[in-house]
Amino acid sequence: MSFVMLACALGACSPSADTASANAAAPNADVAVAAAGAPIAAETTAVEGGALKLGRAADAGSVAATFAEAKRQGMTGVKVTAAQSFGITEGGRDVATVLTGEGKMADATLAGCFVALRQGDDVELIPTLGYGDYETQTCGGPTAIGILSSGAPVRFGLTFRSYSQTAEETVPMVVNWDRTNGTLLIDTALSTKAADNGVKTVAGMRPLVR
Repeated sequence: MSFVMLACALGACSPSADTASANAAAPNADVAVAAAGAPIAAETTAVEGGALKLGRAADAGSVAATFAEAKRQGMTGVKVTAAQSFGITEGGRDVATVLTGEGKMADATLAGCFVALRQGDDVELIPTLGYGDYETQTCGGPTAIGILSSGAPVRFGLTFRSYSQTAEETVPMVVNWDRTNGTLLIDTALSTKAADNGVKTVAGMRPLVR
């Protein structure tokens, strides 16, 4: 980890029946927590009839565990985006925490982002923009996350800011969570389909998985 920051100015979204508040949990002293620019409402409603829902803001323990896993993977400039990190409930019971943030992989050229999921003491973290199939896109931070489906696999919809020399755009991404082994994987086919159809929101991704 090349440096450690602590940012405390966190935006809050106005809560409603289907939108979770983005208040940040108090971070561990070694964890950088960032609000992604102006406050952005998280798109957190599960598909109708889905068992999983996003609720409370990510707890400090999950933030610290995610930071530690990012550091273990060799990421630098790590920030957890508290406004887009939430606990996951099933039937009112806490089952996991999903977190998003920024961090550059050791072998990446551009600034990147990530998504992580904590179950118990285990943290699964994968890079998104700025790495792999998205290595040519500079990530400006996560802007929204929501549950697209609660089946097998569970599907998350995410959007990220992406910067180039000439423009700023929103990149949609679908990430699958296999609950049997705790793994996360970018769904390349659905992510490409969303991008090709000009989808810019989590709500716009929902019809793609039905």
